[in-house]
Amino acid sequence: MRIAEGLRSETLTAALEEALRGKTERLYQQLGLASGLPGNRVNMTLAQGFATESAGHGKSADKLILAMATLSPDVAPGATDKEFLPMCGVLALGVRASREASLRKKAVGLLHDLADDPRFRVREVVPMALARIGEPLGDELVADVASWMDGFFQATAVLLALSDNAWLSATNDVEAITARLDEAYDLIRKAPRSASRWPGFKALVEALSTAPAAIATRHGVPVFDRLAAWTNTEMPELRTAIETNLKSGKLKGRYQAEIERVRNALEGSKAPPRDPTQIIQGMRGRGKKRSRR
Repeated sequence: MRIAEGLRSETLTAALEEALRGKTERLYQQLGLASGLPGNRVNMTLAQGFATESAGHGKSADKLILAMATLSPDVAPGATDKEFLPMCGVLALGVRASREASLRKKAVGLLHDLADDPRFRVREVVPMALARIGEPLGDELVADVASWMDGFFQATAVLLALSDNAWLSATNDVEAITARLDEAYDLIRKAPRSASRWPGFKALVEALSTAPAAIATRHGVPVFDRLAAWTNTEMPELRTAIETNLKSGKLKGRYQAEIERVRNALEGSKAPPRDPTQIIQGMRGRGKKRSRR
């Protein structure tokens, strides 16, 4: 297992063997020591290595993997080395479910709930795990995640997972994929204005700024059709998201004509500037009230 400098793989392998027999203390301690947390650079190499190695034990590892993935914020608080444990569990769950068909329904349900976990690092690995499950399921999972599209963080996870080539390359149902994109767009468009301050709202806008471009590299014109349709909005967040997609280096050259088509639609849908000569004075009294005579 590839792990952080200063921790022998034999040590971690032995700790994993103990954990598979029900004694998790040493494994949790060793993972925490090499996690890079608390800090800004989490040890993703170790997390992914653990996911692969633990999942390699098959069904005998499922109890451990599920226990780690579902460690609560009380047991594994965010911004501590213990947060690394559910991260490893989530990634391992994705690997196991990609290999074990009987585990997939349960795994997808757990990932749905973990997509809006209060710990942002746990949320961030959910799309990675979902993409691994999407690799063998392809279009079937695209249909299944329709139920995810009513929550900001869940919809974000779907878009990011679909942007991962592991799942994206296994998809062919363009209609279902563009439906998921439209659902994410509508979730933002129909949100109350106060939602713009919510972390989930911001996360979904960010995903809408990159996911369509990534998906267009495989599915092409139908995705640009959706971007063009989305330009009929005055919401600055959505207009900026559309423009950001058009700047993707992955699309230049091959889809230059489509980029220009969407850009022209965006330009043509701009709200006309206000004409100050048309403002009727005295319609809104915001100044001091006139004194009564």
